[in-house]
Amino acid sequence: MTLLYEANPPKVDGAKDGAMERFMERLCSVSEVCGGIHITENVLGMRRMSPVVVGRRLRSVAPDIPMSLTMRVRDKDSADIDAFARDAADAGFTGMLVVAGDPTPNAPVSGQVPSGVVRRLIRNGTGSHMDLYLSVSTDPDYAAMAPKLAARPKGFITQVVQRPEQAERIAAALPGYQIIPIVLYPSPKNLKAAKFLGLDMGAYSDGFGALVRRIHDAAGSVLLTSPGDFDGLRGFLSENRY
Repeated sequence: MTLLYEANPPKVDGAKDGAMERFMERLCSVSEVCGGIHITENVLGMRRMSPVVVGRRLRSVAPDIPMSLTMRVRDKDSADIDAFARDAADAGFTGMLVVAGDPTPNAPVSGQVPSGVVRRLIRNGTGSHMDLYLSVSTDPDYAAMAPKLAARPKGFITQVVQRPEQAERIAAALPGYQIIPIVLYPSPKNLKAAKFLGLDMGAYSDGFGALVRRIHDAAGSVLLTSPGDFDGLRGFLSENRY
């Protein structure tokens, strides 16, 4: 079962208190029990350590772990995007999710659109060394997805799902694309994240392992996130790796 771990780098101002070192220790630890690590960029608009920098460091200590990352394009121009993609490929990333990202205070808006970015990266060869992904909601309007489908990404990474039927419907509606559902690990320490995402963790806390397996059966992989409880999710990964 391919279970992936979503890692959110520490905030930039955390570099002074050893946050990066503790973060790398966690990545090294979880790399032993998961099938890959996905490193986010500052999707919510908070300045965080670069996922490319994190990936380079992780590659040096865990060379065999598959790595993917998120690139936000809201505040990058075409040259920035090309450079980011090249650097990610050079760092050893094999997959990249392209998203707009939330606004960052006082940052310029580039006007770049994720589907257009993917199309251009494929056309100019910059993204030829990585699989490129776009995002998809848990209840997509497939007619409105025409620009994303026309971009010909490798697949789609979903918003956070809480019912297996959501992943099953998406996988059935988008044959030929790799679908990677995101699932929030149910823990009291993740209540803040669940509230922000509008999720009811109580609806799937019991039988979580069976839920993950069913989602995995539908999509082929699952990206697990647990921003507030690293130890809990690592324990789950350790018990469910095979």
